[in-house]
Amino acid sequence: MLKTVTQENNILIILSTIILNYILFLSSSLLILIKLNFILFVFFTFYYFYKYEKNKFLILFLLALIIISLGTPTDSWDARSIWLFKAKEFFYDHSLISVKNNYAEFSHNNYPSIAPAFAAGLSTLIGYWNEIYPKAGLTLMFIPPLIIISRFFDNNFFLISISIILFIIGKFLVNGELDGLVALYFVSSVIIIYNLKNLNNDIFYQCLILIFFLIILSLLKAEGIVLLLCSFIGSMFTFYKKKYLCKNLIISFFVSIIPVLIWNYFCIYNNIGNTNNNNIFNINDFTNRILYLKNYILIFEYLLLNEKFLFSLIVFLVSTIYIKNKDILIYVSSISLIYILFLFIVYLSTPLDLEWHLNSANRIIKPIALFLSIFSLYNILNKQHKI
Repeated sequence: MLKTVTQENNILIILSTIILNYILFLSSSLLILIKLNFILFVFFTFYYFYKYEKNKFLILFLLALIIISLGTPTDSWDARSIWLFKAKEFFYDHSLISVKNNYAEFSHNNYPSIAPAFAAGLSTLIGYWNEIYPKAGLTLMFIPPLIIISRFFDNNFFLISISIILFIIGKFLVNGELDGLVALYFVSSVIIIYNLKNLNNDIFYQCLILIFFLIILSLLKAEGIVLLLCSFIGSMFTFYKKKYLCKNLIISFFVSIIPVLIWNYFCIYNNIGNTNNNNIFNINDFTNRILYLKNYILIFEYLLLNEKFLFSLIVFLVSTIYIKNKDILIYVSSISLIYILFLFIVYLSTPLDLEWHLNSANRIIKPIALFLSIFSLYNILNKQHKI
């Protein structure tokens, strides 16, 4: 169960707010505030670890991630040509509005830009651009969700959770891509949601943290928006009898989705995006593919028959059979199945070559793989506490 210490919650809210403050890149006249913002993020991070965080494993893990990020080249396509390319654009233009130029269409200018803006903030503070500093800036964004996970487990179980994160997320923790951030912000958000059912007097602070985490999740990648919606539907399905909880969840989710809706409206209004018409959804592609069993088999193979998802699924099934926790079973299963169903529809409707497009499946399923594993560990932890 999450520790509900108000002072710690305040720091989490501040750190999340600072990340979201990178809408300051909307104006080049706010350059000094962009630098101050990053200084404040570093200050409150140090303050949190000095004042509250007693988990040495978390501190060592974060230091290791930062060192590895600083000491490794940026060589993946998505990192260099999308996320860090956008960060470079923001660094030189000092503005998110520069995406209106639709420059370099391959970089998907309509993608949400909170992570590249935050990464550009570190380079702006240093006053120098390369592909190492902003990559390290992205690594710093792991701090809030890892704090949530560290509060979910005690030291020994947190060490196991770190091992799980390393196994499932791997290089995406340090390579400049955002799939690791999506997975951890998603998992930390569903942890907060699940623990809301146990709260009485601290629910306002937890809902506020949840709103910030969900906003960041939705502004990372398109998958984040889908995971937000899946979390909402699954939560309402699991806790529908808890009227007060459902009311707070409805408010939290509707507030959370406003920023990404504004961003998408801005992109549509200004005709921003990838102009490759082959990437537009085509109902004919969908209706043609759903008729052939081989397409389902291919999607199933790429999406669900990878070792990390299978490991997580087996561990989850074993833990739920051994430890009969109905709430966790319904909660995790409903969110996971909704997301997987959505992915099947996406791949069946893609106008791109299906097998080529499925190369992304290994990355996109990581949030659910981590979700299954972390809640399996939580199930085991609860069982031990009851003995």
